[in-house]
Amino acid sequence: MRKRASIFSIAMVLALGIASAAAAATKGAHATTMTGTVSAVDQKAKTFSLKTDAGSETPITWTSATRVRGGALKDGDHARVSILQKDGKNVATSIRISSAKTASKTS
Repeated sequence: MRKRASIFSIAMVLALGIASAAAAATKGAHATTMTGTVSAVDQKAKTFSLKTDAGSETPITWTSATRVRGGALKDGDHARVSILQKDGKNVATSIRISSAKTASKTS
């Protein structure tokens, strides 16, 4: 009986350690928000580039879980994008789109 209790205790400690390590790994991931002009939209591949006012372009991928607000993603639109780094890619968690005309009026 004591042997079973010892094995159970060891298993619980290992399980808690693994759960803590997994929680710490996901806790470090945080979203980055970028704003810019949409270009090179590929609806089939679910990719686009976001060009910032500073001129840098960032390739971004979206998934079926990405929350898109403001209509369909098109070249020339202004967008605010929240991204996470996953497997070396910038994956959008949310995209808020405003048309190029609306964006230029507010600038």
